[in-house]
Amino acid sequence: MTDETRGPALHRDDEVTAHLRGLTAPPADPAYWDGLHARILAHVAQGLEDRAWWALSERTYRIGLMAAGLTLIVAGSLWMRARAIETRMAYETQIETPADVQPVFARRGLFDDDRPGAYVAPAPR
Repeated sequence: MTDETRGPALHRDDEVTAHLRGLTAPPADPAYWDGLHARILAHVAQGLEDRAWWALSERTYRIGLMAAGLTLIVAGSLWMRARAIETRMAYETQIETPADVQPVFARRGLFDDDRPGAYVAPAPR
């Protein structure tokens, strides 16, 4: 039986490690960091961040908020309508009468009140 759970064997390569460290090492000159700091502050001071592709204007924010509000209103009204339809369908399935049984309603004026026998007398007990 073999032990397959060990995984691949790792080998140390000092030449590749030294080359990668040279590529990713920070600059040793302190003037580089001062120059980078100055360039960043100059861009911020000029307001270039406002014209960048990822920056949004106030008008864009307003349009986005109005679109989001309209979307919420439409989605809410559709949800409420769906809930009302579901409720009505549930109600109708519970009280639905079969098609062959038609309800009979009492109407006034079918019988003459003065006519004898118009009302059925209750049975004696």
